[in-house]
Amino acid sequence: MANIRSLKDYIDARYYNDIYKELAGYIADNPGRLDVYSHKVKHPNEAELADMFVKHVNASDSVGDEILLDAIVEAEISIAETVRRSRETAEAFQMFRIPCVANITSGKFQTFTIGEPVVYSRQAQNKTAILSNTNLVPIIAKDDFDGVANAFLSEFCPDALSTPTPVDIAEVVNRMGITVLKVQLSHNLTVFGKIVFNDCEVDIWNPETHEHNFISVKGGTILIDPNVYFMRNLGSYNNTIIHECIHWYKHRRHYWLKGIYNSEAGTDFAVIKCPVMERPYLHAKNKWSDLDWMEWQANGITPRILMPKNQTRAKIEDLIQKYEAEYGKGKSQRLEMLQNVMQELAAFFNVSVLSAKIRMLDLGYKDAEGVSTYIDDHYIGNYAFDVESKDRNQTYCISLADSMYQYLFNEDFQKTINSGKFVYIDSHHVLNDPKYICCLENGALCLTEYAKLHIHECCLRFDLVLNNDIRADFAKFEDSVMFRDVTVDYSRIPNFNQDKHNMELFNRNEDLERFYYEVAEEMHVAFELEQTFSQFAWRIFRQKKLNRQTFADKTLLSDAYFDRIKNNRLPSNPDVETVMAICIGLDLDGKLGEELLEKAGHKLNNSQLHVIYRKFLYSLKGRSIYQCNEILEAFGFKPLIKRNMQGV
Repeated sequence: MANIRSLKDYIDARYYNDIYKELAGYIADNPGRLDVYSHKVKHPNEAELADMFVKHVNASDSVGDEILLDAIVEAEISIAETVRRSRETAEAFQMFRIPCVANITSGKFQTFTIGEPVVYSRQAQNKTAILSNTNLVPIIAKDDFDGVANAFLSEFCPDALSTPTPVDIAEVVNRMGITVLKVQLSHNLTVFGKIVFNDCEVDIWNPETHEHNFISVKGGTILIDPNVYFMRNLGSYNNTIIHECIHWYKHRRHYWLKGIYNSEAGTDFAVIKCPVMERPYLHAKNKWSDLDWMEWQANGITPRILMPKNQTRAKIEDLIQKYEAEYGKGKSQRLEMLQNVMQELAAFFNVSVLSAKIRMLDLGYKDAEGVSTYIDDHYIGNYAFDVESKDRNQTYCISLADSMYQYLFNEDFQKTINSGKFVYIDSHHVLNDPKYICCLENGALCLTEYAKLHIHECCLRFDLVLNNDIRADFAKFEDSVMFRDVTVDYSRIPNFNQDKHNMELFNRNEDLERFYYEVAEEMHVAFELEQTFSQFAWRIFRQKKLNRQTFADKTLLSDAYFDRIKNNRLPSNPDVETVMAICIGLDLDGKLGEELLEKAGHKLNNSQLHVIYRKFLYSLKGRSIYQCNEILEAFGFKPLIKRNMQGV
């Protein structure tokens, strides 16, 4: 069976003779029920099966370990008709649907029963929905996820459907007959859990000997890494257990079947491992593999089990009523109220805050999108927006990593940022206007309270798109420690378009644009008579009231370098990295920064490094030299300046 790659191949190889015998008997006994004839044999009263070809095998999901199969076969039939002692014969072809029932357990067909054949035609084919593909991967629409979750709970935890209550994980695994085993699964804690379908040897990590070992594990076992569980929370533990239970509930027959096809494949068709970070979908659904579909199903059904639809909505409404009485119903109060609802919902159902948020969005609480948003390894500030200002495939948030990518490779976005109209603050590209931006005592920029409640009015909007090329090109940046969690949804990334919203925002405040260029022109005129870099820089230092210590702290250059600029005694113009350190340390606007670079004899080009420098100048205002150095290192570039460079 080395060439078997599908259910059709297996049935054809293993049960061809049995199906042939059943079909031959049916044809011989029922010549008048066949839909075959020829110009010589119009009403056959004799028929004999000459040959048979298995064309397709369709599988329908069913309860337990039974599989309902339809073998679609093409039969070559010898037909005959005797009229008034004259016997006419002919050859004909007829399609049949042959229903079968298979019981598959632990990688073996335990029983295989063949039913009565039925003449097959596309118009009169079995109307029963085909619920799985030929490899027994269930076909489940997203709209049916709640129904699958309810069926699961009805069987394994019915109490969760009667009233809002956390799912009893121990009860679920006990009723399913699943064993949970806690072992370290990887040396670097990248694998949280595994589900074992067939008895096999599983690779684990031995922390005492610091080497991989193999242990014997029975089918129907979930392995959980307790070290990862300790580092995370109960919600992630519950999510992983139910995720693996869904694989057992819906996908075990697929793996049993694949194990039959590939009896020498070891654990390849015996185990699914669950990584700490969900696997990304890097291509469109029409190119998904069986594993892609199974992971998508498990990811989508799991939160619906942990938070059943009707019970979760009832709990949310109770919590909203509770916190509205405490906080009131104003816009700003609603953000705080939703955050408390989300956190209490997560604690009640023993899930993560992110899972609670996604479930609230799924149930229609659209304004929950701006609450407890985790980007760039931290929670950004809560924000509100007009829920009609965007659709579900758009966002006002973008991680620093994705923003850098857009700036590098999206010309329209680069032009928009280079206008100086937008500043990147708290994962938003916000209009550079005092109405929306204010400055904290430490010099950092932040959104005004008005901006936080009107994000749609002042922030660029991004489309969430699928793009595997971006994932491939950007893998190095996103795999770095600093940006490993930049995007929650790895299958979609924010992409900038010059759509109506963004263009109206860009063109709305013409006074701001005129002010920006008037200031830049005034600065240029003021400095145009200065001949040296030092003179140009010193004028900026004076306007910003900069002293030696502040200069050294903000640029990482030495205080001696400050003195050399002050006294116009630099031996030569500084290199581009040094000038950029000064621009960032002094938080210079883009145009002024480029002026200072030109005075030192440098002009930014379109290389990746210089495009990043330009992004620093035009959009990443308020970032310290340390933060900018981290970004450069994440891209694989050297930092601008290291601490205590006394000779510079």
